[in-house]
Amino acid sequence: MKKNVFIIFLLISSVNLFGQINVVSKKIFLDSLNREATPENYVYTRVITNYSQKSARYVVTDFYKNGRKKMTGCTLDKDILKKDGEFIYYFKNGSKESVVNYSDDHKVGKEINWYENQSKKSEKQNSWNPKTKTAQTLILNFWDENKNQTVVDGNGEYEENDKFVAQKGMIKNGLKQGVWTGNDALRKVSFTDNYDQGILISGMSIDENNIKLSYSSLNEKETGKKIQKSK
Repeated sequence: MKKNVFIIFLLISSVNLFGQINVVSKKIFLDSLNREATPENYVYTRVITNYSQKSARYVVTDFYKNGRKKMTGCTLDKDILKKDGEFIYYFKNGSKESVVNYSDDHKVGKEINWYENQSKKSEKQNSWNPKTKTAQTLILNFWDENKNQTVVDGNGEYEENDKFVAQKGMIKNGLKQGVWTGNDALRKVSFTDNYDQGILISGMSIDENNIKLSYSSLNEKETGKKIQKSK
């Protein structure tokens, strides 16, 4: 009888412990655009390690399907990703892709990026002004895939490739300057932009149906809508 009671006690303890472990961390399934998905059609998983604890910052780690880390850092909100502090990003093969620092979900300080073969890609300097709500990124140094440095001390030719957008142009004093050309695979458009000291002043895009759109600001480019300027 005592043996049976002891076994029942162990089972109850195990269930309670398992429940506590599940509460401590939270796992979320994400699609390719980092939107919440189902276990049947996910691309990445996200784990908030100290989810059940009341904390100023929560450890968050994204994983590829192969189990390797995609991203790791801290968030100020356990239910909404608000990056704070150092974040490290990884390629699918496990090699480091970039190290970026954040303050209240905004990039700040030095940023370093690598190619998949671990040769250095770029060095940037990010800043965020909370009063004016403006961000700025200076391109300090850039190397192409053949290890040729094409931007030196903030000046030279730069190529930018993120998940969907590829573009290239000149960098002057760390900022985009002059004509930049590129294409957006997600929106299926090609574009030509004109920059002055990092500010987009005009541009034109052409979609797959040869429909042209002109714009005079980054907001107009992203939304596809003209902005009425106050007189």
